[in-house]
Amino acid sequence: MFSKTLFKKYALPVVALFALSITACEESDDTNPDDSTLEHPFVVSMAVQGSDNTFTYYTVPFEDVMTGSLSALGEGIEQPGYYDFTQIDETIFSIGGLDDVNVVGINYSGGKLTQIGDVSFTNSISDIVEADDNSLVAVEMSSDSDVVTFHRVDLNSVSVIETVNNPTSDLTDELGTSYAGMRVSNGHLYLAYYVSSPDTWETPFTDQAEVAVYSYPEFEFEGIMTDDRVGPIGGFNVKSGLISDESGDVYAVSHTNPANGYSQSTQPAGILKINAGETEFDEDYFLSFDEVAEGKTTAHLVYLGNGKAFAEFNMDAREEQARWSDGPLQSAIIDLNNQTVEFITDIPQHAGDGRRLALLQDGNTLYRCIPEDNGIYIYKIDLNTLTATKGALVEANFVAGIFRF
Repeated sequence: MFSKTLFKKYALPVVALFALSITACEESDDTNPDDSTLEHPFVVSMAVQGSDNTFTYYTVPFEDVMTGSLSALGEGIEQPGYYDFTQIDETIFSIGGLDDVNVVGINYSGGKLTQIGDVSFTNSISDIVEADDNSLVAVEMSSDSDVVTFHRVDLNSVSVIETVNNPTSDLTDELGTSYAGMRVSNGHLYLAYYVSSPDTWETPFTDQAEVAVYSYPEFEFEGIMTDDRVGPIGGFNVKSGLISDESGDVYAVSHTNPANGYSQSTQPAGILKINAGETEFDEDYFLSFDEVAEGKTTAHLVYLGNGKAFAEFNMDAREEQARWSDGPLQSAIIDLNNQTVEFITDIPQHAGDGRRLALLQDGNTLYRCIPEDNGIYIYKIDLNTLTATKGALVEANFVAGIFRF
């Protein structure tokens, strides 16, 4: 389970809460959900801290995210607690954490956002990913548990089809397996993890990457892939240790950044590759951050298509990073095939907030929420020119997701 104390220390951006006004776009009663163009196609999930230091998340539709300000209070779907958001097909999933153990789907229907399903689990879900045309896989995995629990979830009803438990002893003899990423490809489920103490959050084993392989849809343990060219995959709470491309190849990013929770770094940082359907790392592929990014490391990776990925690089060397800081960050595009990195210089260096990136891809355009000294702004990025334009101010403590239907 997440530590509340650690969450407050790690995940809160250094952004003052703005005076909130109800400025969200009003819904039209005449909106036809079958129209090809929705009146409010953008959706922003934003978190607002109350006077008692608790958070409420507002998921709100907007017509435009590039002008004015976007306010949350009193609008959209309201969820008190702590949530993580991800979109799969035409559904946004809110995943409860800390004391919340439910997953809710959010759709756009009848001109407004509606909730579908509301399934609860024994423990909070670490992540939920697409598995096949109609199914998702959710995983329960925490550093103080001795089981890894997989749930196959119906995409349309957000209901559990099947649950399978596997012992963490398959992965390590140490207590403290922490989630780092998951992908389903070619009949295999790949689960990236690292070992961290449930009491101190220390990471004593950083000499190799480890990815567990399970069969899908049976969830039977098949073995562990290891590679000592880098350290462990992924990091605390960013959930992007593994990405997959159109052909089913899986890429694994290793950084062991103190800024993302590691207490030590003993191996180089970079990206490994698992060819589609394979259960070993590709020995001929290694994207070295020392070679392509002058030693700068990335914890955040989102696949865009055609061999390209969006990344946030930490601009401090690992030995200079403040633990749990998740910054300072610079946005970039990685070409996984040609092994190159191009930074997006129109976006200023910025702090991170220690969670899944708020990033929307719409064709050759990206929308990214960037915390600055005087607030959080949405930037529109042209992937053809790698230029960015500053857009609307978001009146919230942090943004948990930006989406488009």
